[in-house]
Amino acid sequence: MVDLDQQRGTLEIGSLRTLVARGLISADGGIPDDLVQPASIDLRLAAEGYRMPGSILPMPGERVRDLIAGLALERIDLSQPTCLARNQVYLVRLAERLRLPPGLEAYANGKSSTGRVDLATRVLADGSPRYDRVPSGYDGELWIELIPRSFNIVAQAGVSLNQAIFFRSRRLLDHEEMRERHARDPLLREPDGSPSPVSSLFDGRLIMTADLERAIVGFVAKRTHRPLVLSGIGQHESADFFAPVERPTSGFLFLEQDRFYILSTRERVSVPADLACEMVPFDPTAGEFRAHYAGFFDPGWGITEGRSRGAPAVLEVRAHEDDLILRHGQPICAMAYEALTGPCSRLYGTCGNTYAAQEGPRLSKHFRG
Repeated sequence: MVDLDQQRGTLEIGSLRTLVARGLISADGGIPDDLVQPASIDLRLAAEGYRMPGSILPMPGERVRDLIAGLALERIDLSQPTCLARNQVYLVRLAERLRLPPGLEAYANGKSSTGRVDLATRVLADGSPRYDRVPSGYDGELWIELIPRSFNIVAQAGVSLNQAIFFRSRRLLDHEEMRERHARDPLLREPDGSPSPVSSLFDGRLIMTADLERAIVGFVAKRTHRPLVLSGIGQHESADFFAPVERPTSGFLFLEQDRFYILSTRERVSVPADLACEMVPFDPTAGEFRAHYAGFFDPGWGITEGRSRGAPAVLEVRAHEDDLILRHGQPICAMAYEALTGPCSRLYGTCGNTYAAQEGPRLSKHFRG
């Protein structure tokens, strides 16, 4: 069994399975192996939930349950399908609980399918005044804040909406490491497959730009009375929830304030077996347009049959403060890479992952086609 105390970096699938085997990540009924991804673990909703008057974080020494006891507007039971209303705040207990050894931490992020239906998620842990961060040595239950933004959502216990990575001394690659790695094994490629220029690297992150040269450059969420059922994979008509966005003939794409868009990057990203990466904001001085980006990219992303061809990343975009105008090739997000404890033995895309072969903007797995 893997010696977790000797490892440094972000844990890959072998070490994650060790956490489960040792009961450091547990759940009633156990944790199915298909929840363990190449460098992350999917977390599931439990049945216990509450509608809240707003977002709130616990203070040091304070339990999430203490906040719920004083603030919850109503209790909801997710043992049956339950409708969560648009723009309401909910706290739902997660099925998984943690018993982390000293020095081991966790960080959570929404899954790609969750982001693509504009469902905001954030994890809360007792005594931790930070969203999505679980401190070293944490022993307790976890909660997830859910805020449906564009659609009413039907949720049920057992659905997985977010995922967590685990690390001891998390190590992001710095600028020089990224430069050397990209020169040796390109992490970012142009649409024709050639390596992107080193100028794509900025402050240790690979900058990606918007693709507005496809016939359909993306999708925009509609206002609808229809609820989106999270367990309904491949059961929704896309036209009920999204409208296609055609290539702008003027070259300028107008993004309306507080509307939700799904777009795609021009460049193609690859994640080698010994690395993972996270999509992060490009630069707040370049304009405030973002939602909750896709989050983690597991090792093996963009690698097909052993060849690193790269794959575009899908963006979930919202203009918060003003209407915005976007152009083809405009910087829109960045990729930060981190070192794993060792090469991953099971790469993304080898086990039927939903988005392994995506090309351009793509709706979530909830939609037909």
